[in-house]
Amino acid sequence: MRELLVVLNTRAQSFLKRAFELRWHTVVQNLASFLIVGGFTVAVFFVSRFATDYLITQAHIGLFLFHRFLSMLLYVFFITVNVGNMIVSFGTLYRSQEVGFLMSLPISHAKIFLIKFVDNFFYSSSTLTLLGLAMLLGYGSYFDMPWYFYFVVIFFVMLPFMLIAGILATTTLMLLIQLGTRIGFRLLLVLLLCCYALSVYGYFQVTNPMSLVEEVMKLWPNVNDYLGYLDPPLVKFLPNHWVAEFLYWSIHNDYGRALPYFTLLLLTMLGLIALAGLIARKYYYESWLAVSDLRATKSARNSTQPGTFQLGSGGLFTPQLNVLLRRDFSLFLREPSQWLHLMLMFLLLVMFLVSVATMNLRFDQPATQANAFLTVFLFNSFLVASIALRFVFPMVSLEGDAFWTVRTSPLVLRRLYWYKVLVSLVVVLGIAETLTVSSAYLFAHDWHLTVVACAITFFVVITLVGANVAAGGYFAAYKERNPIRIASSQGASLTFLGSMGYLTLVTAVIIIPLNRYFNSIDFVGAATPNWAFVPLTIIAVLSMIVFIVSAAIGLKSIRQDY
Repeated sequence: MRELLVVLNTRAQSFLKRAFELRWHTVVQNLASFLIVGGFTVAVFFVSRFATDYLITQAHIGLFLFHRFLSMLLYVFFITVNVGNMIVSFGTLYRSQEVGFLMSLPISHAKIFLIKFVDNFFYSSSTLTLLGLAMLLGYGSYFDMPWYFYFVVIFFVMLPFMLIAGILATTTLMLLIQLGTRIGFRLLLVLLLCCYALSVYGYFQVTNPMSLVEEVMKLWPNVNDYLGYLDPPLVKFLPNHWVAEFLYWSIHNDYGRALPYFTLLLLTMLGLIALAGLIARKYYYESWLAVSDLRATKSARNSTQPGTFQLGSGGLFTPQLNVLLRRDFSLFLREPSQWLHLMLMFLLLVMFLVSVATMNLRFDQPATQANAFLTVFLFNSFLVASIALRFVFPMVSLEGDAFWTVRTSPLVLRRLYWYKVLVSLVVVLGIAETLTVSSAYLFAHDWHLTVVACAITFFVVITLVGANVAAGGYFAAYKERNPIRIASSQGASLTFLGSMGYLTLVTAVIIIPLNRYFNSIDFVGAATPNWAFVPLTIIAVLSMIVFIVSAAIGLKSIRQDY
């Protein structure tokens, strides 16, 4: 235990030293981080309070149904934390140079596993933790909960809830690597993707939100009564259900019924940590060796076998562009966390499109139609922002320590910067427009609305890609080899929050014209084709300003010493 505390203390001191470093660049960056993160937190707080107030006092869904919706949201949150920890932990636990150093010290493998798990957990869950706490504060303030409620929920409910998701992910990954050495990692990857897809699909099939709403509304006006008999037996064993039940009984001041769920969360967390330590003692070192052997074998095979993307072969573009494309493609394939994360995102996109196709989104009320369309649009934009942050933001940092070879080559840095912008733009734009066309057309079978949505998406993608490339250069971390850790850094969090602010402005610009459009369709039967001219012009001007400013910052940053 002493060795574990020494390493964790050293890690904490290093973090505090970086956070309170008295250099003007660091001070300005930390101050900007505080203002942006603080502002975003306040905005999420008010959104959470408004949503709670609307659903309970205006929609009259009742406290039971509200907390069942909250439980479903917590399930998605749990899966997100779990997936994030599993992806990040592969680089943290198996690809980090620090692990090789720690393995040479007289520290047990279980302690090394726990050290890296803590490091991994805070790297992959910091932004989600911020969002969760802000939403919790908005929820609690609506019910006028006392101060100790927040203390208990933050440290003894939500933290164990997230730790359960994180420790399950890292422990499962350790066992999966052991299994992968026997059945093959490709088959293992397919099975893992299928398991995640089935877990989300199966959960919402079992809970069936629409059926639950119908059953609760049959009991009107007694919708505030506890209707636990409507819960499927399976969900009672899930941590998200325990959190929702604890919150439900806490706002009723019935702590006797809330205590069992509180106890379940703590005991499950402690049990999983103890189990993870026992499994790590036996399998962590073996799994680490298996990954190291696989990397060495794959590296030797790639160095001896020529291929289509091998450097030096012919290509369709100029020699410089061919080299850059093949290098980036090879780097992408050699980093499992990259294509694994991309496959998971594509799985999420497919699930979203299937969900939209099976839902009836053509409502009778114009305001409801506009809100539903905005919800789909914002979800699409959020996915695009996530893809840009995860794959575009790290592009400059991934040049790494060998960036000096690029800078000393006859390649103009300005051309390298625009190459990164254009390649990212082509890929992200293709994904975004496919998603927009599919979801917008399925929404209303209206090609005019689909064309407008595609135009807005075009400007959104240009802005997000330009901002992420520029911010990735400004906050470049050339010493970091793990792209997921780069996308989880402080600079990445600021970039993502800035992207959310931009999307908020875009939503504010289109919400009134969109309402007028649906009103015209509803009352007149047709809408004038120029309804989108003004909002598109405003969005185009705003996007070009952000893109030009971002390009200026990015070009200046990439020329600086690294």
